[in-house]
Amino acid sequence: MQLGLDEHLQAGDRLLLLSAGYDGEKGAAYLKLLRRDTGRVEVRYDDSGHLPYCYTDLSPQEALEALKDLGDSIVEVGEEEKFDALRLKKVILTKIVVRDPLTVGGRKNSVRERIKTWESDIPYHLNYLYDKGLICGITYKDSQNGLTPETLSVEEARRLASQIKKLSESDLNEVASWITIMEAEQFEPPYCALDIEVYSPIATRLPDPSKAEDPVIAVSICGSDGRREVFMLRRGEFSLDTSGFDFKVSLYESEEKMLEDVFEALSNYAIIATFNGDQFDLPYLHNRAKRLGIGKEKNRIVVGREGASFINAAHIDLYSLFLNRSIQIYAFDNKYREYTLEAISQALLGKGKIQIERPISELSPRELATYSFGDALLVYELLSNNERLIIRLILVLCRISRLPIEDLCRHGVSGWIKNLLYYEHRRRGWLIPRPEEILQEKGMTTTKAIIEGKKYRGAIVVDPIPGIHFDVKVLDFASLYPSALKRWNLSYETIRCPHEECRSNIVPETGHWVCTRKRGLQSQIIGSLRDIRVGIYKPRSSDPNIPREKRMWYDVIQKALKVFLNASYGVFGFEEFPLYCPPLAESTAAIGRYVFSQAIDRVKELGGTIIYGDTDSLFLKNTDERTLKSLIKWADEILGLDLEVDKEYVYLVLSQRKKNYLGLTVKGVVDVKGLTGKKRHIFALAHRLFEQMVEELKQIRRPEDFEKFKGDLIELIRESYNKLINREFEVSELAFSVMLSKSPEQYTKTTPPHVKAAQKLAAIGVKVGSGDIIQYVKTKDRLGVTPLHPRVEINKNQVDVESYVEYLKGVFQQVLDSLDMDFDEIVSGGKTVKRTLDEFL
Repeated sequence: MQLGLDEHLQAGDRLLLLSAGYDGEKGAAYLKLLRRDTGRVEVRYDDSGHLPYCYTDLSPQEALEALKDLGDSIVEVGEEEKFDALRLKKVILTKIVVRDPLTVGGRKNSVRERIKTWESDIPYHLNYLYDKGLICGITYKDSQNGLTPETLSVEEARRLASQIKKLSESDLNEVASWITIMEAEQFEPPYCALDIEVYSPIATRLPDPSKAEDPVIAVSICGSDGRREVFMLRRGEFSLDTSGFDFKVSLYESEEKMLEDVFEALSNYAIIATFNGDQFDLPYLHNRAKRLGIGKEKNRIVVGREGASFINAAHIDLYSLFLNRSIQIYAFDNKYREYTLEAISQALLGKGKIQIERPISELSPRELATYSFGDALLVYELLSNNERLIIRLILVLCRISRLPIEDLCRHGVSGWIKNLLYYEHRRRGWLIPRPEEILQEKGMTTTKAIIEGKKYRGAIVVDPIPGIHFDVKVLDFASLYPSALKRWNLSYETIRCPHEECRSNIVPETGHWVCTRKRGLQSQIIGSLRDIRVGIYKPRSSDPNIPREKRMWYDVIQKALKVFLNASYGVFGFEEFPLYCPPLAESTAAIGRYVFSQAIDRVKELGGTIIYGDTDSLFLKNTDERTLKSLIKWADEILGLDLEVDKEYVYLVLSQRKKNYLGLTVKGVVDVKGLTGKKRHIFALAHRLFEQMVEELKQIRRPEDFEKFKGDLIELIRESYNKLINREFEVSELAFSVMLSKSPEQYTKTTPPHVKAAQKLAAIGVKVGSGDIIQYVKTKDRLGVTPLHPRVEINKNQVDVESYVEYLKGVFQQVLDSLDMDFDEIVSGGKTVKRTLDEFL
């Protein structure tokens, strides 16, 4: 259904805003709105006359003269007042309104190519959302006055905000505005997972989505309405036994009819999820349908520069979402390390893809149906797992970032934060600065980096005291850097402000000062997000007095906020970030160091023992409750920061290496940080030995238990060493597994081992590409690696045993250092076969 924004249906209709876009043919922005009453998405085109625009510092006459050959595309040129936050003053700029986004930028001779402009690189559909004040992920009520957000009342939000301690009046208002958005009711959109399979006449050739020359032979849909269906094309001599299937199979003689029915089935869903659908499934379906003559009224897929979606649904590409490091680390606790559907499903669902031995084109109809539906089912279960966590998380992140669903999934957290800050600039009537202006006005850094290649000094790390430590508590500053931004009023416009009276408000260890007259934008926004997470949503997510369903919703909110907050400091210090301000990044790090060093001094004053410290965490040994309470109270009263006990260890094993330790928590979990044996790409033999060692570490409760553990560890190391030098192993046990981040031919500057192995596979006709896991074994030939693959034979005598011995040493030595033991001494004392070095070569 396509309507103008004034063609309202019945007053009071409730609509969930999912996404927005721009239709070049109609020359208008549009919204994708999910109707609660019908469960269908309705597309509404702008009818307000909103048009693309940008700003310049030329006068209207100068701008018209410079752009006179674009006269037909320019609608209006006039002056407008904006607040220049960089210089903290109002300015008059010329606003250039044009007929289409490409006139602003994106093609030759566009406005931004010709003259100096501001706000000319913002995608038009985002500009539209800024100006209309619309937020995706929010439910709206339809009325004669337009779309009205259904959010919590300001009065109720202020009541909740007042529960957070130490909020100023301006901060109370900002926090309350966030609460109104976070507490807005959300209804569950109908969703499905989609997977397609394409026939390829050459088994090793990947079908080209841009050409779509080969037929689509299977399409699987798994939906929240109970649909479990495979649409399959009959080919050649066809026989299909569907006994035992828990899904429906619909067979077609005509590919055109099959795709038309697929599009009709997809129209029942507001959200359609794929795995790598931006790059393959959707472009292929779109172009194949065009090739078969299916018109736009049925082929509802739209393909853009960044990906693909549907006119009447939002598209979630789970590959792009899971590739986001912030999602991986903060939302899913690093449970997956590789970005394939197999690896992610195994990590989050405990099961993987249907394994096949032959190319897609050679599968029997039964095998094809099972394989295709298996992939769709995994994508669906990833969406549905843990009470639809991913869908809920995406919708909350849309609320925070102000991004449409597709944009959120395709961009990293720096893009999310950028969009939020741009939205807030526009809401406040502020001019969004050009990146080079910030550098010109604010200058560069003043501290010297300790680590080569860094722009300024980073965080403090307290050298670890090697050994075994019992009764260890970890004190952690809750959201240190977001807290620093808030507490010290850090923002690009407040750092090195133009006010003389502020120059005495110096950031410790730097030559920078902070404004005392104006509240900083980044400080207030990030500070408010931190306040609502720490003060409201994190405690509510575990409050047994709150109904379970509501608790789960609060947990989604606090997870989404955590993703934002933990990334904010890194983003502000990222040179490619458009609001990058070196003094701001440096000052944030300096305050982090200042706070941390103050905490170290306070611990020493109270007689505590620090055995390790890193950035915002202090590891304390044998610390009593009175000392802990004193530290927490001191941090609150003197620093204005929250210090909390993050973890408690029965024991902690520290080596001389920083950021490397292992310990047993009081909950019985062995916590491993930075140790080689924990890393996913390690070969299976070393990983198994490491896990065996970890299992034994779980049994330790007293210092004397370590003596038995040491004896067992010596035997484990000697046994594994002897297996290696005597070649008593399976070659598959020695395979490293590393993911290709791009296709092999794109590696030009360096060629890592897994790329060499991939290139060797490609040379014998094996299809490899970005996202594939390459398994390889270190060998004694010129290349140094051999891929582990059914089409490649590896003899045990080819294996470079010496390399594996060194790697094994690296795995164990990190733990042995803590125990004052040495790998070489252990193996030399228990070696059963003596050989010369030459025999290894």
